[in-house]
Amino acid sequence: MTSPTHHVRPRSEAKRASVLCIDDDPIVQLMLEDIIAGAGADFVIVGSAREAEDVLADTHFDLVLLDRCLPDSDGLLLLNAIKSGSDCPVIILSTMDESRDKILGIGLGATEYVTKPFNTLELSSRIKQLLIAHSNEDTPGEYGVFEIAGMTFDPRSRRLDTDGHHLILAPAETRLLHTLLLNEGQMQTRDQLSQFTCGRNWSPGDRTIDVLINRLRGRIRSLPVEIVTVHRAGYILVAKGKETPEK
Repeated sequence: MTSPTHHVRPRSEAKRASVLCIDDDPIVQLMLEDIIAGAGADFVIVGSAREAEDVLADTHFDLVLLDRCLPDSDGLLLLNAIKSGSDCPVIILSTMDESRDKILGIGLGATEYVTKPFNTLELSSRIKQLLIAHSNEDTPGEYGVFEIAGMTFDPRSRRLDTDGHHLILAPAETRLLHTLLLNEGQMQTRDQLSQFTCGRNWSPGDRTIDVLINRLRGRIRSLPVEIVTVHRAGYILVAKGKETPEK
């Protein structure tokens, strides 16, 4: 077993973002090392699920790049463990490019699903966007507690309360509900939701927001709010029974 590859910054430098790369291909490792260094982040590179679990037990990361086909595990099994203990975004890297694979990865909590071989410039741009979006979650902003129709939602704790019951939402679900609540009663396009939730522009054929909307609908089905589809335009969050724009 090879030792994890680390890039360590001098103590005098300001705190920088930290990225964990989980991929056993030496060529891909070198490519990711260049991309992440170019993004101005520190990194740790490991080649197996076991190594990743050891590193994750001791270190917080701002982003994880996860290969699906690891020598000792399916990356999706590791994804579940990552998301259960951290709110950092995860980009899946995989040669498996069927729509069902992408939908499964996003459904299990991945922020992005990038197929191999990937375009280094595009991946670099996505990494930078996600690191900026994730860092903004720790800065002051519109993070007050929301109250609507007897429901309260705290984006920082990801907690949703109603009638004595509470839910803890996944990070992507939290960002999605947050932006819908910030714009309660106003239609949000897929592009607007994608920029806030995923840190990237929406493009035709991108099903990420639709998958996340369906997941969030399932989570809030019994609550006093609903997410309404505005045909060919976007989504809107309203209190149940409230008049909405034409669907």
